[in-house]
Amino acid sequence: MPHLQPISLDALVTGATGAVAAIHVSPEGLVLRTSPGIDRDDADRWAAAMSALGAVSINSIGIVGVLTSGACPWSHSVIEDRFGQTLTLVGAPDRSMLAVVGAKGADLGQIAAQLIELADQGLAVAA
Repeated sequence: MPHLQPISLDALVTGATGAVAAIHVSPEGLVLRTSPGIDRDDADRWAAAMSALGAVSINSIGIVGVLTSGACPWSHSVIEDRFGQTLTLVGAPDRSMLAVVGAKGADLGQIAAQLIELADQGLAVAA
């Protein structure tokens, strides 16, 4: 069911179960916007990690596509630590990336769906 209002990073963090923080990074790895509470140094570290993870995701999905003989565009990647905390990454059509940190027990389906919807909106929403 589509949202009546555009999703913002702030709304995603406050509205998705278990979402803790969010960031939007340019294709060049520059911080475009963050949810409240992320300082500049942390945002820059996120951006560097996201650039590397995005490259791995994009190149890895190419392998899957070759092995399954189908086109498999990158939708999202989820990394989970041993404590159940997650990092969900989504690539946008403009090649920028969105990410959300989730607490243990976060609703990953809801987070990924909202990230994908935000990316599909063209990211033309206020942080």
